[in-house]
Amino acid sequence: MLGFSWSAFVVYVAALMMVVGGGLLGLMTSHDPKFLGPILVGLFFFYLAWEAVVEDSSELPPPSQDS
Repeated sequence: MLGFSWSAFVVYVAALMMVVGGGLLGLMTSHDPKFLGPILVGLFFFYLAWEAVVEDSSELPPPSQDS
């Protein structure tokens, strides 16, 4: 199983910021709705990154005692 790496996470978030920032810049300069794609995809992957990092183990049900 792979372990968690903060450096890889920071690189991932930086790449997402560039995708969303580029989409916002393109949207503001050209007013073309095709730049909504990178913005929405980037925000979706931000959400996935948030869920991966802020995962709370207390939400899991207790282990079964059927041994």
